[in-house]
Amino acid sequence: MKLGFAGLLAVFCAQVLRLPSYNWAILTVFVLMNGQYVGAFAFKSLMRFTGTIVGAVVGVWLVGDYTSTPAVFLPIFFLVMALAGYKCGQVGARQGPYAYFLLGLTTLTIASDGVTAPEQAWYTGIIRTEEIFVGIICSLVVSTLVWPRYAREEFFDAGRAALKTVGQLVSIHTLTYISPADAPFEIDQLHHSFDKQFARLKTLLQAGARESATFSARLANYNAFMVSLNNLFHAGLALNRHRGETWSLAHVQFEIGSLFTAISDEFAILTGPISPGVRLPSSSVNDAFAAFEAKVNQIRAEGMLLKAPLQTAMDFAGEFALLRWLADELDNIRSALQGLPRFGQPVPKERPHWDFLPTIDWLWVKVAIKGGLAAVIAIVCLKWIHPPGAANVPTWAWLFVVLRKAFFRVGDGSDLRGAQTALYGCLILAGCTVLLLFITPLLACYAAMNLVLFLVLFATGFFTAENTALTFWREFTFLTISAFVALNPQVPVPSGTIIDSFIGTMFGLCIATVVSRLIWPLSPQRILRDSLVALLAQTKALLSGEPHREKILTQLTNLPVEAVGAVRQIRLSGSSEEKRAKLIALVRSLQTLISRVSQLVSRRGLLPEITAQIMRPQFARLEIEFSQMLDSFAACFREGNCSREFPTANGALNAMDHAIQPIRDCNLLGNLPPEASLRFLDIVDRYHATADALDECSQLIRALQIERYLGDYGL
Repeated sequence: MKLGFAGLLAVFCAQVLRLPSYNWAILTVFVLMNGQYVGAFAFKSLMRFTGTIVGAVVGVWLVGDYTSTPAVFLPIFFLVMALAGYKCGQVGARQGPYAYFLLGLTTLTIASDGVTAPEQAWYTGIIRTEEIFVGIICSLVVSTLVWPRYAREEFFDAGRAALKTVGQLVSIHTLTYISPADAPFEIDQLHHSFDKQFARLKTLLQAGARESATFSARLANYNAFMVSLNNLFHAGLALNRHRGETWSLAHVQFEIGSLFTAISDEFAILTGPISPGVRLPSSSVNDAFAAFEAKVNQIRAEGMLLKAPLQTAMDFAGEFALLRWLADELDNIRSALQGLPRFGQPVPKERPHWDFLPTIDWLWVKVAIKGGLAAVIAIVCLKWIHPPGAANVPTWAWLFVVLRKAFFRVGDGSDLRGAQTALYGCLILAGCTVLLLFITPLLACYAAMNLVLFLVLFATGFFTAENTALTFWREFTFLTISAFVALNPQVPVPSGTIIDSFIGTMFGLCIATVVSRLIWPLSPQRILRDSLVALLAQTKALLSGEPHREKILTQLTNLPVEAVGAVRQIRLSGSSEEKRAKLIALVRSLQTLISRVSQLVSRRGLLPEITAQIMRPQFARLEIEFSQMLDSFAACFREGNCSREFPTANGALNAMDHAIQPIRDCNLLGNLPPEASLRFLDIVDRYHATADALDECSQLIRALQIERYLGDYGL
């Protein structure tokens, strides 16, 4: 309904102002209403107005001075459109894309009309600017005053929904922890649900950063929540690795039961109704864990760990560390949840930023170059072959290359089957042409025209409300309706005008398809490969202890989401679902590896000094082996060939285990505090856990025939 209201208001205002056309006002409404959240009204208005005015000035300057010298006009025009396309989608640009998008759109509209009639450049620039201003004002008024939506509240609710899924996972695993049994089938379903919920959070993060000043000012808080949520989920998954050894449960069963009860109560608090400004009830998890820890220290003081076999002692230390990890992550998620901004409340304290310098996004460099080329080709065609519907050609060519790629990394906007999709689009446009030839006379009535427009806008908004990504068919619908409004069917419309208008849109679509397909085609295969290579490189950086750990963890939280989104888009031959399941299993295994490496890095600095001389060389050797395995995995994906043998860490693991036994036999840790021996055994167990995760990854990678679906043929 909001989309319908904004569209009708834009047409009404354009008619009141006696503007000659309404389609640019409608097109602006479509694009801006795609961002559905209320933000800083004044700042967004300033960005859009600035972009429009600068675009008008640039367009008039180019058309007025250089249309007679294409050698100057076309390179400058290309640079302007490439810059607008790059900044429109650059990651981390926040609210700047509004200004750059309208810079490109306004320049394009003036150039489209101006190259055929340069003497009308100023008139075209003023009229187009007024139309775009009308669309901007109507969009902002409706989005702010009619059923306003707030990105921070929707992110908060979506985060609590994901927390409920994590709570269900932990509940299932706590039952199997105390009474060991096979994990029920729901684990896979919960993992799938969490993947979808986490992808939605990432999309909300991207949309909120562009549309709300309050949201974008606290991006560090939102990133911290995403990292904490992901860590908590994998802490719940890790309960399946240690399922309560009989030896340990016999001594601490009561304390573990109390701890699991406190954890269940904490999830009930975190996922329950939380009003803005109300503090969360206190947690009993820390008290329950303190009682559990006291019991463990008692067991250690009685010498029971020293009497138990080494593997049993390591398993016990691993269980203790796992439960500590779960309790710590619950503390972290509570803090992160309270650090999220809420509507109507003071903005919480900002967490430290880790993005100190802007980086070049090479994906968007390619998209920008393609968009600039498409716009230049369209302008050349206007001067060369004079296609019908000339005003629509450059707009469709540029927008279809640039705009729908904004959400490519979360599963939309690939060039898969681009020619086939364009053919379907042209057939639909041909059908629209025939339909309009028959119904246009019926729309001469003002009321009928507005009723039809509202119903079309309502249907479009209804079927696209759940997905904030700008897909091909969503953009196709927007531009088709804009072309329909441009006909102004309230007055007699010649059939030739209708036919010309839709032929021009088809021509622009074909230019966009050819450029997208032939020059750096964007495919999920390539996003999958690039995401996996980057994920392995960042995992190695985390293991090596490189600085800016928060930045690395944030990237390692986002990259698997991109990889899973790409996997779900890839079209595979033969038993496609089985192959897809293998790829998703690999991504999930890599997520497990990331969580284990993260825990290893956070704990390895706590090694008791008395054991350092013996164990640090062993640990260093293991980390070298781990890095070599990560490098071999990355080389596999870069080269598209998994038929190779990967290195293993078995030799280094055996050497580490042999070095542990003398430490235990001599009771070197006997005079240290009780937690020291557990900490030592926990670190050893974490190296084993990391090696197990790497071995699982190598087995899954060897089972792939990645060379069969990483190439370009699927396009």
